[in-house]
Amino acid sequence: MTQRRLAAGIAAILFSLPIPAMSANFTIDNPAEKINNPADKIKNPADKIYNPASQIKNPASNIYNPASRMDNPSPISPPTQPVPQPTVAKEITKKIPAGQIKKRPLRQTRLAIPQKSYNLKTVGAYVIAAKKAFIRDNYPEFLSITEDALRRISAGTLTASKKAKQKLVKYKVFGYGLLENDKE
Repeated sequence: MTQRRLAAGIAAILFSLPIPAMSANFTIDNPAEKINNPADKIKNPADKIYNPASQIKNPASNIYNPASRMDNPSPISPPTQPVPQPTVAKEITKKIPAGQIKKRPLRQTRLAIPQKSYNLKTVGAYVIAAKKAFIRDNYPEFLSITEDALRRISAGTLTASKKAKQKLVKYKVFGYGLLENDKE
């Protein structure tokens, strides 16, 4: 069976080899190629119609841009101005009589809050402890808890989100305001 298939395949190859050579003997002469093609006589009026879209004038191409000539500056372009240096104001000292000198009021220092160390594990625990101290109206403890939490966060021994840290900073400002109002 395989010998028959092999013989048939070889025979097919042998008979198909001369086919390209025989086709070269029979070239077709097309007489229409020698005659003028009627399509060549068609005149297209669209070639001669005025089309404003074909004449593109870009107004931006005429704008003077000194940045385009950074490597080769034009002598017509104005020179760039140097960056002005800040001038230092000279202090003028006047002799003022001793009676006219005004004393500046001293800044009010914040009340001294004793620094305590709390061993709480999370920022949430610090917030809860601060709220409990606030409810008891113990404002110095409220401040010492929030300051200890902020001190541990800045030292890196306590991790906190930005939101929790901002809440503790607000508690600190609020606590000092409460202490100042309480002293008055």
